[in-house]
Amino acid sequence: MPVNILNLPGLQVLDFKETDTEYHVKAVPAAHSKLCPHCGLSHSTIGHGKLPLFVRDLPTHGKRMMIHVDAPRLLCKPCNKTFTATIPEIDANRLMTSRLVGWIGRQALDYTFAAIAEQVGIDEKTARNVFSEYAAKLQADFKRETPVILGIDEIYLGTARGVITNIGERTVVDMLENRYKTTILAFLRSLEHPERITHCGMDMWRGYREAVQEVLPHVAIVVDKYHVARMGNEALERVRRKMKETLTPRINLGLKHDRKLLTKRKHDLTDHQYLIVTGWLNSFSLLGTAYDLKERYMQIWDVETKEEALATYLNWEATIPPELAKAFRPITVAWRTWRKYILNYFDDKRVTNAFTESFNAKIRRAYQNGHGYSFEVLRAKILFSDALQKRSKVQEQVKVKRKQRFEDVGMERMCFELIVAEPEPQYDVRTVVRVTNLGTDLPTLLAEIDGWTI
Repeated sequence: MPVNILNLPGLQVLDFKETDTEYHVKAVPAAHSKLCPHCGLSHSTIGHGKLPLFVRDLPTHGKRMMIHVDAPRLLCKPCNKTFTATIPEIDANRLMTSRLVGWIGRQALDYTFAAIAEQVGIDEKTARNVFSEYAAKLQADFKRETPVILGIDEIYLGTARGVITNIGERTVVDMLENRYKTTILAFLRSLEHPERITHCGMDMWRGYREAVQEVLPHVAIVVDKYHVARMGNEALERVRRKMKETLTPRINLGLKHDRKLLTKRKHDLTDHQYLIVTGWLNSFSLLGTAYDLKERYMQIWDVETKEEALATYLNWEATIPPELAKAFRPITVAWRTWRKYILNYFDDKRVTNAFTESFNAKIRRAYQNGHGYSFEVLRAKILFSDALQKRSKVQEQVKVKRKQRFEDVGMERMCFELIVAEPEPQYDVRTVVRVTNLGTDLPTLLAEIDGWTI
């Protein structure tokens, strides 16, 4: 008898041949289902020939595996319809073994569809479709713990995608197909125990704010300090770019080369860098005024309270000269529209989602540098890879129905209750430990991304 190279109990190997790149195995099913898919009966079926199938299986010893099997065709006598018997080892929807379907799904978390298709001997589109079904199953089983401090951000991967974070635990909770208000609403409504959320950090995107206000009206919205503060550097950059119209190409090139020094805080400059910056500021008074405005704008986040922050901002706004009003207008508009939520940063929590910037930068590189990962694959790799998850043990009080003992009740009362009504249940309160998934741990993920297959 040929060696059972398949190691599949449901298929009996009759013969196999080996080539330089493939194994070809002839097998017969050890058992098959006789259940009629049309009427649901199985006791009145008779044989009706065979259907030759060409089934793919897991690569073995570096070679593709092909199984040749004749699937029984059956005739259901009650409904007079024919059908192909179901073989347990073979996937019902594809000419693949069930284990190969699962293997493709798991492998797609680490390798490109093209590489998997080449290894198995299938079309790349087929590998993609198999993974989509695998990811859908993972999604159905995916359970996330509702954060206390929620973060909503976005990343541009072809288009703007929503990124949901647990700010307190520094984890990624979910990635959304887009950042539309309807998508954010659907996500927020899917959260269990939304009453746990106390704060939500976000950038100045109206759709985020309106979605949170509609679903989580009790939550304090905090505009991320990172997004508001960097507007000072963006204003300074607008001034610099406007100046190049009056500068010689050589001076403009030098100023462009040192632009990152201009955006650094003054107290972060080295002595050498400070000399370079002061040289530019002394040479161009308008640039010097814009730089001073930028520095004083950043000082808003050095104060302690909302009242101090507002006073510092209003004093700063009053000093913007007319010739720089246009460059700094986005800041004044943002504060006029979002003032309440910007100032919420100065509460005790000091909520900021800025830690996701390193995540966004690495994911963009993985997406843009030809790794072959679609958004769906990136999302699955980030959310469903078990080694990346951050978990925590939580103690909870639960009510457990008490089992009533014979001696707890009198015979007369027990007999009466058995005849007339069920006794009122009694409960005990017990402490149980539950393991929660807090999301994808960001430090672990950042280290993992560098090793992803290119």
